[in-house]
Amino acid sequence: MENRINHIIARVLSGESSSDDILSLSEWLNENEKNRDEFRRLKNYWDADVAFKHSVAPAFSADKLQQKINVQRRQTARRQLWRSAIPLIAAACLLFIFSMGFFHYNTNDRTSEYYTLLTGEHTSDFTMEDGTVIILNKNSRLSYSDKYGKDSRNVKLEGEAYSEVAKDPDKPFQVEMDGASITVLGTHFNVKAEAESDDITATLVEGSIRFEGAKQNIVMTPNQQLTFSRSTNKVNLKETDTDTFTAWKDGLLKYKSIPFIQLVENLKDIYQVEISIDDDRLADPSVTVSGTFASEQSLEQILKVISNSLPVRWTNHDGIYHIQYITLKR
Repeated sequence: MENRINHIIARVLSGESSSDDILSLSEWLNENEKNRDEFRRLKNYWDADVAFKHSVAPAFSADKLQQKINVQRRQTARRQLWRSAIPLIAAACLLFIFSMGFFHYNTNDRTSEYYTLLTGEHTSDFTMEDGTVIILNKNSRLSYSDKYGKDSRNVKLEGEAYSEVAKDPDKPFQVEMDGASITVLGTHFNVKAEAESDDITATLVEGSIRFEGAKQNIVMTPNQQLTFSRSTNKVNLKETDTDTFTAWKDGLLKYKSIPFIQLVENLKDIYQVEISIDDDRLADPSVTVSGTFASEQSLEQILKVISNSLPVRWTNHDGIYHIQYITLKR
């Protein structure tokens, strides 16, 4: 069974699955949480390098899926399994949730296909048809249509990405986010727009970009960082060391004179763990740290390095890291 389900998963992820494959996978996923975790793990590895066409709405997915089922019913009697409404709904939902439906919709009598690139626990880089290089950070999503590079160069981002945009004065490159957009002709920049965060942060390395959000319209120059609050529409623009905000694309975590409490927040986000600072003295913004760590280093290794430069110690109780201040003896 394990070998069979592995082959089915491979066919589903590569877009070569049959209706029976989708039904079998749906039943297997519904058996237990272990199966669902295994599928998510395999899909994360696959998503790092594979693009999927993006279904627009469940209704479209269901209609297209039903068409495919009807065709396959005529080809073989085995398709009678699809007479049950529950497997159909489960399969349609599976296609929609994981954005693996190879469907399209009509707009102004023209068919457009939408693609979604996803990353799980690994970063991934790829090159668009126009030569633009995009590096997606972990747990990020980039969507675009087959019109990209023809009439325009529009992408939609959720998460974090570093882009080296190929120059094309006639077709500006535009990154759309929830509540804001960035337009460029040719440049290197980093943008972070996580769905759960109120802030959108753009960091310009080279060239120039125009940031638009609400009534804001700001042209940035190199070594500037802009932070936009989606809830208040306020913008903060400042000079910055861009290396610290783009080091992730090289597999590094780089910090330069940042408050220790900010580093802790970053580590919580990166390693998805709870970290508690048990002494208010360490929460003082004047307590700063600098350093460069490899992203493959464990949290324990990073905390050990930090404890060599700051008077701190840490313990782990029930999965929660507690950091205490050490009073140095004279």
